[in-house]
Amino acid sequence: MTDIDELRRKFEEVENLPSLPTVVQEILDVTNDPRSGARDIQAVVENDQTCSVKLLKLANSAYYGFSRQVSSIKEAIVIIGMEGVKNVAMSLGVAECFLELGKANQHFLNNLWVHSMATATAAGVLAKKAQGVSPSYAYCSGLVHDFGKLILAGEFGQEYFELFEKAKEEKKGLVQIERSVLGVSHPQVAGWVARSWELPDLVIESVELHHEAFNLEAPLQHVTLTGIADALTYEAKIGDGGNGHPRRIDAQDLARGNIDQKTKDQAVADMVKNQDRFSALLNAAG
Repeated sequence: MTDIDELRRKFEEVENLPSLPTVVQEILDVTNDPRSGARDIQAVVENDQTCSVKLLKLANSAYYGFSRQVSSIKEAIVIIGMEGVKNVAMSLGVAECFLELGKANQHFLNNLWVHSMATATAAGVLAKKAQGVSPSYAYCSGLVHDFGKLILAGEFGQEYFELFEKAKEEKKGLVQIERSVLGVSHPQVAGWVARSWELPDLVIESVELHHEAFNLEAPLQHVTLTGIADALTYEAKIGDGGNGHPRRIDAQDLARGNIDQKTKDQAVADMVKNQDRFSALLNAAG
């Protein structure tokens, strides 16, 4: 059984984790300011030269397939939209962290990245409808909700990957298997990472509790949206987060998140439409 306190200390120390690019936190800060607008997002992205170059390269690639050259972040915001630029910039930043930790198993990395991007995409769509939760916060929560799996895969190697098969064989949720075998779960570890990165409290809660979303006595909408988005990604079979027994979302779950069937269908449609782009974005971050 894992010494949880020792593991936590190990991964709360900055040198044991990749640093979250500043652009991600700055975008979330701008998002939280009701006075901010497109110019503020433009300034944040332009101030991060690496992100700016990668975003423009992506905007001019087959990822978007525009008929004319996109030459500036300002133009990218006009064409892609402010929300689109925010999401791509955050995705590029988080993808850097995925690449740094996931090199040992490329197949696992690619599947988990696509799953995370799909969850982020769905969460952003759901948040726009549900209101009360910033779509940018919801998107970020989806991006990092499974980051703990990268940490556990790096720590335990093949032993961790065997838990995926164990979950499928026993028809149990991955979190339940992780706790019984390792004594720690990926949402718990992802929460440690999110706290060390000083992400907003709403994002931290969504990451830590997304598997408990439908069991909380007092529903937390931001957590529920992440839980629904995660489950819909498995339902749509986009990427693979390794959970052999994911939840099937029903009408009661949707009502808990203040989501209707039409919005659920839109979230799934957006995931399906964009799934071919998710891997391209990971490649652009490398």
